[in-house]
Amino acid sequence: MLMSARSAGKGEYNWYFKAAGHEQPVCFGGDKLPDEYGALYLGSPEEKTVYLTFDAGYDNGNVARTVEILHENGVTGAFFILPEMARSHADVLLKMAEYGDLICNHSTTHRNMAKVTDYDTFCGELRGCEEALAEHTGLKMAGYFRPPEGAFSEQTLDFCRRAGYLPVFWSFAYADWDDSAQKDEDWAYKKITDNLHNGMVLLLHPTSATNAAILDRLIKEIKARGYRFGTLDELAFYTRTGLCAADSSSALSSNPAHPERVALTFDDGPHPLYTPLVLDVLKKYGVKATFFVIGRNATEHSELVERMIAEGHEIGNHTFSHVYLKNCGDVEYVKDVEKLQLFLKEHFGVTPKFFRPPGGGYRAETARGVNALGLEYVLWSWRTDARDWASPPAESVVKTVLSAVHGGDVVLLHDYVAGKSPTPQALESIIPELMRRGYSLVTLSGLFCE
Repeated sequence: MLMSARSAGKGEYNWYFKAAGHEQPVCFGGDKLPDEYGALYLGSPEEKTVYLTFDAGYDNGNVARTVEILHENGVTGAFFILPEMARSHADVLLKMAEYGDLICNHSTTHRNMAKVTDYDTFCGELRGCEEALAEHTGLKMAGYFRPPEGAFSEQTLDFCRRAGYLPVFWSFAYADWDDSAQKDEDWAYKKITDNLHNGMVLLLHPTSATNAAILDRLIKEIKARGYRFGTLDELAFYTRTGLCAADSSSALSSNPAHPERVALTFDDGPHPLYTPLVLDVLKKYGVKATFFVIGRNATEHSELVERMIAEGHEIGNHTFSHVYLKNCGDVEYVKDVEKLQLFLKEHFGVTPKFFRPPGGGYRAETARGVNALGLEYVLWSWRTDARDWASPPAESVVKTVLSAVHGGDVVLLHDYVAGKSPTPQALESIIPELMRRGYSLVTLSGLFCE
């Protein structure tokens, strides 16, 4: 059931929410476990945005109809599919891709993923769906996974992270999945519109005849109430950074004006083991990158900062003490940024042009303070966040970057991780493939200032 409570004492949970009319609902009882793994389920309480998501295991004609209705209204959605969609309805999936909809993973067998305790088995569930999509359409799966029926465990969330997927749940849904027990159209329309809320992640089953019948009217009504339709890409960026679409122009994350270039960036170093390995790979391929260093690490490993500079890499500011914005005020935070700025100039003769906040934190007042120091506020092209800090397998890092990168992107990697770093090994695959695709790999100055 979509609104069932947690299973007691088993570490197995079922996603649920408590509807609150036009206020944001409480999801999963307010438990923050999903947040620790970057799960998507609710957008900003300050932004009138709705995210349309659809679970599509097969097509009875209504999925194709849904895709066309979205397109006619200038709206895109995210479709979580099973292999049957690729095998029997490749034409529908190709239309989704043509119209800009995201095609996402809903597993291979639609099993209870909370009961999958082996990582290789879990990855097999993802790969089976990926391979069916590639075989029948030539398309690549977007890096989002919705556990069937919302059943999951903490291990499920961890497996998603290791596999390079973001788990996606919802903040509103209704019982629409049974083709033989469809709700009255007016009832369903009212049920959804009575529960519109800022940041709504709406789960619908596109096989539903009721949903197909009301979708055009529903989209028009949602727009008439002042809402816009967002994408999971935007939601993931907000979930990771707290930065809404309305604020996104305040921070650099890509430069479409240079579609032939990609900027590799590395956070949190220098690290005595991993930074030299990263530098070795970059030197091997003649690539220049941007390193966002932390002051305390630069103090301990100054020779590595000197090597970065000597080999032509750009130094960025990542605060002196790796302070998180959520943990301090604007004035205190900007002082920490300035401390590193002065330290780098005094000890290395460099004045960074770019600042990246630890954890991607953002506040407008803080951004203004950082800009006053002569620094551009930089985030990243969210899909290329390889989450290498969590020590996933190197192949997961490679897949995340190469399946998502576009020209003008800022790729986020790390040369300092607490565990075993997959990054040097991953770079051995990422760099030559990006070059093979014709990209020039540049520093942030090469992406934004030239």
